[in-house]
Amino acid sequence: MPLFGAPGERIGYELYPHPDGAPPLLLIHGFTASKVSFEVNLNGLREHFTVITAELLGHGDSDAPADPVFYRPERAVRRILQLLDHLGYQRVLLCGHSLGGALALRIALEAQEWIAGLVVINSSSAAGDPEWRDTAHPRMLEMGARLREEGTEFMKTTRLYPAHSKRLDPLSRELLTRDFDRLKPEGLAGTAESLVVDVNVWERHPILAVPMLLVVGERDADFAPNADAFMERFPPDLTRVVRLPHAGHAANIEQPREFEQAVVDFAREIAYLPLLAKPGDSNRMLTALGGSLVVAGIGLLAAAIMFTGGDDKKDNGQVLAAAPETTQAAPTQTSLAGVAGTRATGPAQAVTPGANTTVTTPVASATSAPAATATPPAPTATKAIATQVPANVPEPTATPTAAATPVATTPSGPFANLSGPSTGDVGKPITVYAVAGPIANVLRTDLTLPSGQTLTHTNGATVVPAQAGCYIFVMKTTFSDGKVLTDGHSVSVGGVACN
Repeated sequence: MPLFGAPGERIGYELYPHPDGAPPLLLIHGFTASKVSFEVNLNGLREHFTVITAELLGHGDSDAPADPVFYRPERAVRRILQLLDHLGYQRVLLCGHSLGGALALRIALEAQEWIAGLVVINSSSAAGDPEWRDTAHPRMLEMGARLREEGTEFMKTTRLYPAHSKRLDPLSRELLTRDFDRLKPEGLAGTAESLVVDVNVWERHPILAVPMLLVVGERDADFAPNADAFMERFPPDLTRVVRLPHAGHAANIEQPREFEQAVVDFAREIAYLPLLAKPGDSNRMLTALGGSLVVAGIGLLAAAIMFTGGDDKKDNGQVLAAAPETTQAAPTQTSLAGVAGTRATGPAQAVTPGANTTVTTPVASATSAPAATATPPAPTATKAIATQVPANVPEPTATPTAAATPVATTPSGPFANLSGPSTGDVGKPITVYAVAGPIANVLRTDLTLPSGQTLTHTNGATVVPAQAGCYIFVMKTTFSDGKVLTDGHSVSVGGVACN
């Protein structure tokens, strides 16, 4: 399996090309699993997509560093974006299971332009509320400490161990058990301590603005009862549900053909795949109006992280989430067929986010700028992602600065940098990028848009100016030691001078 990334935090991936260059589908597995959790789906999905499987750090063939900072959500998001950039894909359909779903959702919220749509399979941890986080966090820290002290053997007595599953087909059970048995304690510990809970972004769910398909295994006793409440939080024209009555937690494995057909149908419905013409049928497009993923009272922690269950009442609810689609000036999403799956000429040149590391005083409070439509951070069409980041330099998951700088000086202390274009055009997206570090010391980053709206825990934003003006963005980063750094960036739209 190929490995990609900086030394010490490389991730394994496989690319399954389509003979006709079909658009890409990226699959992300869950906690303690690997790419083989989609093994039984590969043949069916490859008939319609170029399939990519990616493995989380600490899983499968990926590196398993001991330092938990490497497993932080910011780095996990960045690695996936860098991989896509390396492969030359500018837009994908993103599918994740359990923990992979939570990561996919975060990618969708932070990098919408990369994502055409999202698929969620029996997801609990992505939808966990603050109460869930408060309950799950100490348990994950306890699991991590025990893994570092005792190794992985004790986990083979839990529902996490795929060999116990009565639902998996023999091949999937064998492959998943094989990969579980070679997991390193530090890999699972780092994931438990830094990713399983911290990847959750419940507060930001309302800004999700991409089509989503939820696949519900009805026999997953942990998640299925919460599925309706989960979906009720989204605009009805943004989401769709497929229920698999004979499947439990691992719905894509337990009813593989039904799962594959649901994904293909969804891709056609959002125009990611060509729509099959039917007499009297019109092309129904999903609108990206922004939704809310809120689930109150998600029960067991097992529902968020476990992979297999022994019987109908003990299937674990693993998370899967897909990525958001860009909403630009118009509130109604246009056809994705023309932009999805476009290949770049090759991997982007490496760039260093925040090359200008000087911390400046923010521009004076935003002038009366014209109204702008804000979306979560999203790379522009000419995306460039830092592909080789030294393992000892924590960096945010945010998309890189718009302009690549050949040489950058790494700051010796805390830094906050806001960058983007200096000029723009009316009706054309403007993307700014917020970079702060070291990541381990960053508590939060607030980005105030020209409209006055403030986004929290974000790495950038895209606005579409409705008229000429001086658009001012302000970034404020709070560090764990109480230090607060700010930076500002102004964009002249339509030739209006920014003083």
